[in-house]
Amino acid sequence: MKKILYDNQMFTLQRFGGVTRYFADLMYNLPQGEFTAEMPMRYCENHYVTETYGHKYDKISFPNNYRIRRQIYMLTNKHISWKAIKFNDFDIFHPTYFNPYFLKSVKRRQKPFVLTVHDMTFERYPQDILIYDRTIPHKRRLIAEADHIIAVSENTKRDIVELLGTDPSKISVVHHGYRMVTQPAQQLFDRYVLYVGERKGYKNFLPWLSAIRSIFNLDPNLKVVCTGSPFTAAEQKLFEKWSIADRLVHIAANDAQMASLYRHALCFVFPSHYEGFGIPILEAFANGCPVCLSNASSFPEVAGDAAMFFNPNDAQSMLDTLKETLVSAALRDELRIKGLERSKEFSIERMVSQTCDVYRKL
Repeated sequence: MKKILYDNQMFTLQRFGGVTRYFADLMYNLPQGEFTAEMPMRYCENHYVTETYGHKYDKISFPNNYRIRRQIYMLTNKHISWKAIKFNDFDIFHPTYFNPYFLKSVKRRQKPFVLTVHDMTFERYPQDILIYDRTIPHKRRLIAEADHIIAVSENTKRDIVELLGTDPSKISVVHHGYRMVTQPAQQLFDRYVLYVGERKGYKNFLPWLSAIRSIFNLDPNLKVVCTGSPFTAAEQKLFEKWSIADRLVHIAANDAQMASLYRHALCFVFPSHYEGFGIPILEAFANGCPVCLSNASSFPEVAGDAAMFFNPNDAQSMLDTLKETLVSAALRDELRIKGLERSKEFSIERMVSQTCDVYRKL
């Protein structure tokens, strides 16, 4: 039986997020009898391991600020992970992020390590990185040193090869999987378009909103519901300038509320210029939500013919696509059916199986 040692980097950093959900789904669904998983750490507030899969870790209640608590967690958990590597009771190492603290110890023990690359966003959009952030050089180093790389889409694989000159034979594409585990809450809003996640820079939210804001004049009850971070003062000021402040709603949604938001939305919109995969697409598909996407990066690969596409650099294209989707109930019904069918191609079981194929090669 092969033991896969996962480190705790992202589970210390994230309470919610696509990276930790991916690793939790992988670790807790490995085939019994052939693989066993270990992720040593003491402190964890990550939703997916503690709530979805019910694995309990310690947490501290003071200070109240999670970012400060996280610094304490990082120091302790990193030491625990490093000790587990030194103990040498594993066959394959699979880090969850790009801090290379483990590299010399793993190499010294002649153990292979697998690296999952979710996207090359920082490399494509370096202007969005803080000046002291070391993610790009750390990732470059680990990609060069890894025994094998898992890319979550063909688009991400192409980016790795193009930007870093990595040998394509060293990279396997394993798409994300998704499984709906929550019953939706009651309907929260009446008539709305749903936007999920961050809104900065390459996410293209404000250019999209500017492009479609004339639609509010045609539909007096339409709102745009946003999850993710609360609106900033600058965003609020812009909404007021455009006279649409009453049409924008923010909600900090839990899992049941998210399922409800997808289930009852007129459509879900994802105008981003770049994503390595785009998990919200699968969430929308699985919940029967019509999807409108930019035609950029990995989106056509993930959505196939189950979504409406627009040019994220063309205001008229963004407006026309949304109008067409909102006007036609028949089109929305067709998209729901296609999306539900498409979602079946992205199961957690398939993701785990293909990842195990990578482990078996090492």
